[in-house]
Amino acid sequence: MIKPKRLFELFEVDWAIMRQNPGGRSAYLQRCLLGFAGTVNIDSVLDTSKKAQLKLKVGNTGVQVKNVSFLDANPSELTPTAAAAALEEAGFEDCVFRLDPETNRLQVKPLIEGDLVQIYGDLAAALQFGDCTIGEGKGCYLVPSFDGDLKSVAETEEWTEGKKIENESLLGTPVTYTTAGKRSGTQIVITDRLASREVKQMINGGVWTPGDSNKPETYEPPSADDSKTRKVDVFTYSKILDKTTNTEGDEKYIRERMYIGGIGSMKRTGGAGSFSDSEYTLTFGSYKGEDGKEHSSPKETDYTIDQWVSMSLQAGIIEPDWENA
Repeated sequence: MIKPKRLFELFEVDWAIMRQNPGGRSAYLQRCLLGFAGTVNIDSVLDTSKKAQLKLKVGNTGVQVKNVSFLDANPSELTPTAAAAALEEAGFEDCVFRLDPETNRLQVKPLIEGDLVQIYGDLAAALQFGDCTIGEGKGCYLVPSFDGDLKSVAETEEWTEGKKIENESLLGTPVTYTTAGKRSGTQIVITDRLASREVKQMINGGVWTPGDSNKPETYEPPSADDSKTRKVDVFTYSKILDKTTNTEGDEKYIRERMYIGGIGSMKRTGGAGSFSDSEYTLTFGSYKGEDGKEHSSPKETDYTIDQWVSMSLQAGIIEPDWENA
């Protein structure tokens, strides 16, 4: 006798977000990061010795912090080839910097197939990793909400309306029929208890400057004439529990929902005598996967507990504190 599994879902408990590569491609799916093409001026992020700091993380290894020297390059008209040479000279491990053969952009790729590489810092933004520009963004990396502050996640599928069509038959009699509406995408609204200027900058744009002991943290929204489209990938995670033992620690699966290429906005909600939340509204259409075919979000994947524990997401791929890593 086949005994069906009786499971139920505890709504999303964690989520993570990441900027896409320039050109609207998912760094998570490509498993490489792309930077600028042509030439770029990075003088404003270099110190007097023509150096700048860069932080990089490959898979679940530790964060590498290096000072990159551009003494042998022309930082005011830097090319991807010269940038790759300077970054290679800095001695980052487990990855290679080179010219992307498809787009002629600067590329960093992990040496181990399947690893995810992340990059952070003002130099990363100046080199346009994460589709950033100087002073706008900090690179391309995963930002988690794994601290219990997630309040709600709501998903709405979007469908086009059916179309009514009227034609004449061969006998001259009008024939009317309606074509069915099609799924055009999905929208998710995430409400988080803690306002994150880092995530706000990822979605909205603008200039985010982390603070330290000598200066406060600041954020300036994008200007009215800023028409740049910023796309992000979002991952939400739910616990699937056995219905007969529906308590924490009795998880049977972890369900991941992968949303690729969303655009939207983040704003404050609440206030007026209540705690203020952060509301992220993102709309996802179809995207082209690495197989060259069109796909739609979200893709759902169920991991067993053993698989989840062994995954790099669980074992250290996310660095929650890049500033102090």
